[in-house]
Parts: sequence; C-alpha cells; structure tokens
Amino acid sequence: MQPSTSAPAWPSHRAPGGSALLMVLWVIALLSFLMVTTLMIAMQDVEAGVAREMISRARHLAESGLAIGCHQQIEAGDPLLRGKPDSIESIEVQITSEEARLNVNHLLTDTHRSVLERLFASWGLSRVEAESVVDALMDFVDEDDFKHLKGAESSDYKARGLSRGPANRPFRSLDEMLLVPGMDRVMQAAPRWREAFTLWGDGRLNLNEAEPALIAAVLDVPLTSAQNFTRHRDGLDGHPCTLDDNLAEELEEVYDRLGKGRPSGEGTGELVGLNGYTPRVVSIGRVNDCARGIAVTLQRRDGKTQVLAWHEFVPSTAGRP
Repeated sequence: MQPSTSAPAWPSHRAPGGSALLMVLWVIALLSFLMVTTLMIAMQDVEAGVAREMISRARHLAESGLAIGCHQQIEAGDPLLRGKPDSIESIEVQITSEEARLNVNHLLTDTHRSVLERLFASWGLSRVEAESVVDALMDFVDEDDFKHLKGAESSDYKARGLSRGPANRPFRSLDEMLLVPGMDRVMQAAPRWREAFTLWGDGRLNLNEAEPALIAAVLDVPLTSAQNFTRHRDGLDGHPCTLDDNLAEELEEVYDRLGKGRPSGEGTGELVGLNGYTPRVVSIGRVNDCARGIAVTLQRRDGKTQVLAWHEFVPSTAGRP
C-alpha cells in the first residue's frame, strides 16, 4: 500500500463576504439614525427658542398696550387701543370696569343668594347642586359655625380629608373659591367661571357692560331677553365698550328694552347700575398664533393711579382671560 500523495487541506483565510456586508449596512443604519435624531433634537431646540421668543414678544406687546390703556386720558373705544406694529403682530386693549362682573362677596347673603343660584343653574347645575354650592360658599365666609341646610362647616371639610376649613371671612381671591365643596362641579360646567366674578367694585352690576348671562341672573329675565338687550347695546361691531355702543342712561330704559317692569324683588335695586367706578384694563399681545394677556384692576384717586390687582393669562379663543 502506497502512501497518499494528495496535498494537505489548509484552512481558508478569506472573511465571509455576507457577514462583512451586513456589518457595513448596520453601521450605515446606525449613523443614519444618529444623524436624524441629532437633526430632530436640533430642530426642536430651534422651535422651542422661536416659541420662547414669540411668547416674550407677545407679552411685551401686552405690556405696551397696558401702558396705553392705563393712561388717565385714554377712554374706552379710543383708536389707540388697537394697534398692528407689523403684519404678524397686534395689540388689543379693552377698558371696562370691575362692575361688569358680579361681586361674589356682595351676593353671599340671604337676600341676594338667588342670583348665584340662577347663574349656576344657567351653567347646567341642577337646582339642588346650585343651592348646595351657594350654601357652602356662604358657610365659608360667614363668621359662625352654624351650617346652612346643604352647606359645609369645619367638620365637613375634615370628613373630606381637607386640612383647611371655612375662612369665616370674605373671599380674598377667586381661586380661594375652589376650596369650597361643590365648586369643582361649577368649574366642570363652566371652565371660564372666573370671568363672571370679581372681588372689587361697589357690588352693582354695570348693565352697560355686563354679559347677557349675568344680566339674566341678576334681573331674573330670560337669557334671550338679555341677549337681545346686549345686541342692541353693543352696536354694529357687537362689542361692548366701543364708540358705537347704545348706552342706557336710565334704569327704566333697560327694563323697557328687556320687556320687564322695574324689579320688585327685595334688594334688587342694590345690584344694578349703569356705571363702573373701578377701571379694569385688559391688554392682549399677539405674534402670529401666539398670544399673551394682562388684566389689571385700577384705583384712581387725586390724580394718581394705583394697581389693585394684576393677572397674566393665555387668552382664550374669545380673547378674554
């Protein structure tokens, strides 16, 4: 038997071509992903910077409008209250009075509580819910510990796990009203409920400026009647506190337009008037779709102007806080 003469098999040193290709493709995909991610982060940073700049500019415009609106020689309807610095920027200032809203502290009495009950009912609360909320509001501000029929005193707050009970004093801020049981239901029914109330003014609703729902609640008239009245009052532009308004000079004129005789209800005369004595200036600055607003309450005395309240907000679609 002769020995084999075939050459020995040597191991191959060639790298697998398929594995190398996969590795290259994987690296390319990873680099592409990193590049896209970096680009997206950079774009987000740029967009955030632009948004911050627009917000800052809108607030600056609102402050500029506020300076104009707070000047003692500027009156409601003045052309200077509307401005357009350029094609994407605008300033809108409205001068009204706090008396265009309901003074909630003034209404929390047995005589006037029905106004709040009618208002809450118009927002969708049931009669029982409205009465319960008003009872709880009255318990929050009165000085005693006697609970109204559907109200809430200290023991009720503790039972709900709340550390703070009734303050036994008038409300000092509208946000404080949210501490009262039942106000969550009001906020759910009317997210913009704050627009109806104030803590300033003499307690009389200015019928020459007030919204229809407030007029209907105070004078106990149908909402449609109040809407017809304000439509005539606000003139062709449909906005209160402008030059084309048809302002009433006597309360009897208002009652005639509403198709209602002079109210005979107890204390109704204490709740309505035709003037405002506590100026409220609302200024809104806009840059494209970005808007910021500032609302201030003023007191003017002896030729001097004092800011009583300052509130910054993001305007709603209607342009109000």
